[in-house]
Amino acid sequence: MALTEKIKEHLKRCENAMQSAKPILAKPHFPTDERNLAVIGFVSMLIEHQESLLVLVMHEKTGSAFALARPIVEGAYRGMWLNLPATDGEVKKFIEKDKIDLEFGEIAKSLDAAYSTGAFFQNLKTRSWKALNSYTHGGMLQIGRRYTKHELINNYAEGEIYEMCSAVTTVVLVMICVFLKKHKHADLGLEIDKLVETYGPVADGAKAVTK
Repeated sequence: MALTEKIKEHLKRCENAMQSAKPILAKPHFPTDERNLAVIGFVSMLIEHQESLLVLVMHEKTGSAFALARPIVEGAYRGMWLNLPATDGEVKKFIEKDKIDLEFGEIAKSLDAAYSTGAFFQNLKTRSWKALNSYTHGGMLQIGRRYTKHELINNYAEGEIYEMCSAVTTVVLVMICVFLKKHKHADLGLEIDKLVETYGPVADGAKAVTK
């Protein structure tokens, strides 16, 4: 399925938002303790994943792009958890043993408590987790979209592509924003907040995090 001009324009807006975030993130200096180094590593990885997802969509490799969505969402949750609610001991365990004891749903709950976001992170997990797993692990959402009727022609709806690109871009920008806010750079967080609004409607919960 060839990309429409609407989707191409949306991809450019998502790309521009992330490229604009980079110099904002580079302005302040952050302490180089283990926690911050881990969080910054997550931010770097997620920006690369988001950029890769957009490139794959632009080259009509939509299935591979959608397979990246779960690592982006899960990575953002883990990074935001390390950023704030994780204890020093939990951070140390992650760094030394590459292990987080909490299940993904427990991380979502702890994020809502830490960032005062109601049930935003829990609701996002509930709505999207099965689909994200299916796209990443070759489930029927992924396999079914390899066909148009009975022909082996990709069938990813324009609305699905639009929503996926928006969602992964938003979750990465939200992580950048909360990292900046933790380090008392609310002014820079506001600049990130404005970027979130440049490529489409933003969920109320996302606004609550970035404000």
